[in-house]
Amino acid sequence: MSRLHGTIKPDLQQMKTIGMALLLVGSITPIVWVSTNNFLSVQDTQERISATIDLDRHVSQLQSQYRNANPKTLETEMEQAEQLLIQDFTHLAQWAQDLQHKGKQWNLQTQYQILKAQQTPAPVEGLTVIPMEIRVSPGETASAYRPYLQFLQTLEKSGPHIDIHEITVIGDGKKATHLTVGLSLWMKTQDSVEL
Repeated sequence: MSRLHGTIKPDLQQMKTIGMALLLVGSITPIVWVSTNNFLSVQDTQERISATIDLDRHVSQLQSQYRNANPKTLETEMEQAEQLLIQDFTHLAQWAQDLQHKGKQWNLQTQYQILKAQQTPAPVEGLTVIPMEIRVSPGETASAYRPYLQFLQTLEKSGPHIDIHEITVIGDGKKATHLTVGLSLWMKTQDSVEL
């Protein structure tokens, strides 16, 4: 048996190439590492800048809205809204008496009643919903259809905010003998309002 012993001598050129490759990889690794960290840092900075620009844009819009807001207009709108509310029970009685007076122009007898049993919660805080029923009957008029329509138009234009829930007209087909209107008024909530 013969043994082959041989030593493989690395080629000097191969050693230089491997050495250069290791040096190249060794020197590029820190550069890649630093570049990756810098890239992530730049990306984070860009996100913060974008968020700052969006916030600045939003602040500018709010400032523009604030500058364009007119406090006098808001005050006028509040006054107009206040006019749509019944202020208290005295105001409610005056409003109902005014309707009775206007009904007399068309020879109509008008009665009103505040209904407690059908009381409903107000849709807006600071308001009380007052359920009412108005009963109207003709005086000496043979047919009250036209006066009833005129009364309903007057009721709708009477000033305060009203929600008409039901209108019932009773008659024999030739003349209307009774009109009943179920409605709700909005009144400013007073400290101890209890119906």
